[in-house]
Amino acid sequence: MRTFFLSHARSLVILLLLLLPTLAAGQTLPPPITMTDLGTLGGTYGEATAINHQGDVVGISNTATGGPYGFVWQNGLMTNLGSWTLPAAINNQGQVVGWRDGNGFLWQNGVMTDLGTLGSGSHANAINNQGQVVGWNIMSPGVWWNRRAFVWQNGVMQDLGSLTSSGGITYAMAINDNGQVVGTSDAPGGYHGFLWQNGVMTDLGDLGGGGSSAVAINNQGQVVGNSYAAPLETHAFVWQNGVMTDLGTLGGAGSDASAINDHGQVIGTSYTANGDRHSFLWQNGVMTDLGTLGGNESHATAINRQGQVVGYSDTANGERHAFLWHNGVMTDLGTLGGNWSYAVAINEQRQIVGGSLTTSGERHAVLWTLTPPTPAAQVHALKTDVQQFVASGVLNQGQGNALTVKLDAALRSLERGQPKVAANQLDAFVHHVEAFQRSGVLSAAQAQPLVAQANAIIRQLHR
Repeated sequence: MRTFFLSHARSLVILLLLLLPTLAAGQTLPPPITMTDLGTLGGTYGEATAINHQGDVVGISNTATGGPYGFVWQNGLMTNLGSWTLPAAINNQGQVVGWRDGNGFLWQNGVMTDLGTLGSGSHANAINNQGQVVGWNIMSPGVWWNRRAFVWQNGVMQDLGSLTSSGGITYAMAINDNGQVVGTSDAPGGYHGFLWQNGVMTDLGDLGGGGSSAVAINNQGQVVGNSYAAPLETHAFVWQNGVMTDLGTLGGAGSDASAINDHGQVIGTSYTANGDRHSFLWQNGVMTDLGTLGGNESHATAINRQGQVVGYSDTANGERHAFLWHNGVMTDLGTLGGNWSYAVAINEQRQIVGGSLTTSGERHAVLWTLTPPTPAAQVHALKTDVQQFVASGVLNQGQGNALTVKLDAALRSLERGQPKVAANQLDAFVHHVEAFQRSGVLSAAQAQPLVAQANAIIRQLHR
């Protein structure tokens, strides 16, 4: 395992030179970034596919004798999950799901569980923090496209049904912490995105051009996906409470969404007026062009709750590099010496994973880590989350004040140099959030991210 410090003086000079075309007046550079080569399982190939809140990484690698093999990387140790094991996702409890030798699997603490199938095979695609798994069954041997969506929990696999009375093809792409599932199903006249909840599958409709697909959902129940807005032109959409909103484009003929965070910020890729493809961030009706690293294309793949976006972009010299975009600045994350890298995920601790080509031409999994924000900055972020719950009507003003007064007290203690006192005040905040969850004021999906972030600050203050 090798670690590269981009904050090193020479590297920072190079980084500044790379960033000059993308910086605008008044914008500031992100904090220093470390780049860690996670290596492989002994072979020449490895890539990371997902990371959880604790910094556990999953991915795919080969050994000296072949592959592919799945892996979990924790605290510097890469664990082999076995041959023909392809991890797709990991939740904050360290539960890993994916595909293994024909069926979906769930791995936890060294134990591999076969999820079974309702047909001739299955594939697990996503897992929420409650341990609910979604994916699809392959219903006919050798007919990979004949799929049926499922949700699996506590050993039981349930068919989600279809939008057609005859029972057409369906597949599930994502599930939030409230158990809401999104995906795509055959529908009368074509195919449509769906939202499944408590046994009911809802047709999301389309943007008028016929056909849609849902790809992601946040904990507020906002769904993003893609739909034909006109023949041969797809647009990204966000769907909420029965209304599908066309996100438009960056001036070209088409866009597609890839992810949404809990604040309703949507990322994806769009054609520009000159035919290039650029990453975008959509928020409150405005689509922002994230630009590139100097080339013609960029692709956004993931976003965290802080609005930090990662993906990959062409550079001015024709290479393709991973990037981090935050507050108007696109940062080149560099490579392990080769001519390309890419980022696929970012967590709330500002850890990014993906892959890179090395100097010798091998492909390795990579972890980039941003310098953690100060405890005060993290408390301010919690205040912003609470204020957004008030603004959206989840909390009333009194309930919001009951939480922010504890956060304000913690901030004053930090200003006075009293970290232990601040930790106690944050502990009171945690108990109040948990009380709101028990009483039904906040759902588990709304409460637990606040609790997890506050507890992370508390642990930092007790060091």
